[in-house]
Amino acid sequence: MVKEVEKLGRKAVAMRCDVTKAADVKASLDGVKKELGRIDILVNNAGMASSPGMPFTNNTEEDWDKTYAVNLKSVFLTCKEIAPYFIERKAGRIINIASIAGPLAAPTMPPYSVAKGGVITFTRVLAKELAVHGITVNAICPGVLWTAFWENLAQYLADTNPVFKGMTARQVFDKRIADIIPLKREQTPEDIGWAATFLASDEARNITGQALNVDGGSVMH
Repeated sequence: MVKEVEKLGRKAVAMRCDVTKAADVKASLDGVKKELGRIDILVNNAGMASSPGMPFTNNTEEDWDKTYAVNLKSVFLTCKEIAPYFIERKAGRIINIASIAGPLAAPTMPPYSVAKGGVITFTRVLAKELAVHGITVNAICPGVLWTAFWENLAQYLADTNPVFKGMTARQVFDKRIADIIPLKREQTPEDIGWAATFLASDEARNITGQALNVDGGSVMH
């Protein structure tokens, strides 16, 4: 990623960070400020899911704790660390990557769905609290992307659900696209990036506290 950014003539730095640990988060943000001079935009993009496709009775306490830590606690830690800096500057953009699994209360992925719902609520809480300082806080809810997460979920459905018997994981994925997405196409990382670019821009200065669904029409509200 650093090399791709540098090809555009921009400076980029990469830092190792465990986003579930406050000390790592602080060190990373301090490092960015030191290397790049300042921070204007924070995008919380860390995410994972434990046991996708499993009913909640199959989830372990470890599944819930780990999924919460990476998907929700990390957002709290990074926002807590960056907020005083943005408040002092009276400006800043915070963009949290959630998921349509949050508003849909998706079955077969309870820890992930609940954690992403928490990200959306936390986004709105922060938006109200930080608005007086000129800081916007929004969430993006991606739809269905062909990732390791969805490949594992699709394989689980192929193995356990008679509706998908004999299908490959990719065929299950494509059927889900056809069944639940009105535009009948999967989402891409570029789709999410374009949404984040807009929310980070001056054109979005009057948008805050929103959860923007980038999902081909799966969730309409």
